[in-house]
Amino acid sequence: MEEWPREKKQRVFEVIRSLSLPETGIALDFGCGNGVFTEVLRQALPEWEIYGCDISRLAIENAQQRFPECSFFVSDNEVVTGLAFDFLFSHHVLEHVFDIQKTAREINDLLKSNACMLHVFPCGNEGSLEQKVCAMRTDGVDAQMENRFFFEDEGHVRRMTTDDMNRLVEPFGFKLELDYYSNQYFGAIKWISQYSPRFIFNFTDARKGRDATSRRFLKALRRKLLFLYVLQMPSTLYHGYRLTRPRRPMVTLKMACVWVPNLVSLPFYAVVNALAAREWKQSGRQPNGSEMYVFYRR
Repeated sequence: MEEWPREKKQRVFEVIRSLSLPETGIALDFGCGNGVFTEVLRQALPEWEIYGCDISRLAIENAQQRFPECSFFVSDNEVVTGLAFDFLFSHHVLEHVFDIQKTAREINDLLKSNACMLHVFPCGNEGSLEQKVCAMRTDGVDAQMENRFFFEDEGHVRRMTTDDMNRLVEPFGFKLELDYYSNQYFGAIKWISQYSPRFIFNFTDARKGRDATSRRFLKALRRKLLFLYVLQMPSTLYHGYRLTRPRRPMVTLKMACVWVPNLVSLPFYAVVNALAAREWKQSGRQPNGSEMYVFYRR
């Protein structure tokens, strides 16, 4: 994505600030894309040297233009990758790499002996709404793709649990020090009801239910999500247009067209967002979320 919602960037910022990192150091945004979270990293660690790397040369060029106060490099740049980093951050990277063991070794090679790292990615722990829906469906979890949930796109090749991640990094001396989780229930309701009707119909397809109880649950969930989608749709569109970069004339015109409906829809949109934000504050340490923020130190 070229941009992320303000609340997501603020959440990452707050998590990084909660880690009690040193005042100075060298940090790397591993798999930085267009650099949105590299800039969040810079804001959270203002006295640090901030780098971003990615396999895409085009993404790196875009990131350098957008965020000149950070330094960016293509991942195969051997001169720059000779640096050793105190802190490594990744945001939704590990679910995309095919050889996770190789990637873990690459990350380890980039880090100092006393380094730490924070990874954000989809979580396969039990208890989230998404996991419960998957457990109710005959096609819910793809074991051949390392337990990927059925609704995830093909770019996702796995969905790890906290224990899976712990086992991955333990051979390199890393121990889990702090973990946060989002989208236990209201966070999932938020993103699904603000996504698309097509996705809602697929997500709640009762024909895939394992039994009569599962089918009833999926049908009821579909009604709830579609109702919330309709209530929020104008505000969802308006705020989506606001995130579009660059802001072309057609996008501005679309924003103008949904401005009045947005005013009607905004209270419902705000309530759903507020419930998701409250869930994060109250339940962020509960491991039954569908997204995890795991911090390791050695």
